[in-house]
Amino acid sequence: MSHIVDSVSLGAIVQVRDRLLDMQAKGKKILRLESGDPSFDIPAHVREAMEKALRDGQTHYTASTGIPLLRNAILKKVTEENGLGVASADQVVVTNGGMHGLYVLFRAMLEAGDEVILPDPMWTEIAENIRLGGGIPIPVRLHPETGYGYDPDEIEAAITPRTRAIFVNTPHNPTGAVAARVTLERIAAIAANHNLTLISDEAYEHVIFDGQKHVSLGSLPAAQRRTVSVYSMSKTYAMSGLRMGYLVVTDELLLERLKKLVRCTINGVNSVTQYGAAAALNGPQDATRTMAAEYQSRRDMLLAALEESPYLEPFKPGGAFYLWAKIKEDWPGYQGKADDWSMTNYLIDRVGVGSSPGSAFGPAGAGHIRFAFSCSTEQVREAAGLLPAALRAAGG
Repeated sequence: MSHIVDSVSLGAIVQVRDRLLDMQAKGKKILRLESGDPSFDIPAHVREAMEKALRDGQTHYTASTGIPLLRNAILKKVTEENGLGVASADQVVVTNGGMHGLYVLFRAMLEAGDEVILPDPMWTEIAENIRLGGGIPIPVRLHPETGYGYDPDEIEAAITPRTRAIFVNTPHNPTGAVAARVTLERIAAIAANHNLTLISDEAYEHVIFDGQKHVSLGSLPAAQRRTVSVYSMSKTYAMSGLRMGYLVVTDELLLERLKKLVRCTINGVNSVTQYGAAAALNGPQDATRTMAAEYQSRRDMLLAALEESPYLEPFKPGGAFYLWAKIKEDWPGYQGKADDWSMTNYLIDRVGVGSSPGSAFGPAGAGHIRFAFSCSTEQVREAAGLLPAALRAAGG
């Protein structure tokens, strides 16, 4: 008999990563541009807070939705920085990373057959978690000619009687597009008119370039009381391996369901990590700004290399740490194929540069490729030096 989990993929990025690590184990040089894992160490004051928590014996069960110190720090941050209307820290739920937050959210929100509108392309796990929650992902295509903007008119056209929610991600993975305030205001108005929930994934809120400002969807008047805001400590504070995220939920029924699901799935996030997260939010933010500036330098370096390379048409990202590129029609292909996997495999075999095939991010991703510049600056610089010649050689 089939099971819902049988429909979940193991992930194209995982396949690429495993292949690269196998090559590395055999002594070959590889460059890790396939995965969005920050290369930086966690800020010193975060590490010190975690070490202190260990010394103080803070290694026991905590409140399942988060220690008060952390939830109060989150409350202060989302009200002062994000502009969310949150009544109390009780509306904050600490999760085992942003991905766990999304899993329990969709499980708590959806009934079988409910539809969730999401961008296409989009990070693979969003659609997978919608399905695991019993829902149906409804993709709305993002178009390169409009800068991969999420079109409110196309969102509204996709609404049916089964639509339950609209999923928004800005800055966007995989394209790096940053939604304008006016776009978010129109999406919020559509949700209000159709009585839909808004899910705002803001994992990359601090990885934003060129002086742009991040706008939290839940801060907009029409989005008040209907938005679930999803955050992660992985990207902002390079805490990816520590698995720390949080949800901000104002709907009482949904909040109660989430509390039950967190208890039944993890019964609380790692206690020591929570003390580190509280220090990250309450402490100096210099490291965050330094990381964002370095990501922008890496973006510029990689973008310049791809702009002088044949067969790829890169999109300049306004945020996140990914560079999305369309594979041109004159790409001759590799090993008898001319799809995005052939480009990914060619760059691995030719110069050891990892990437992710665009088809991993949904139907609209086919014929594209994503490079992550979250790896070290040295790796990005070396990849930027190799890619133009490697792609020119593909035509020979």
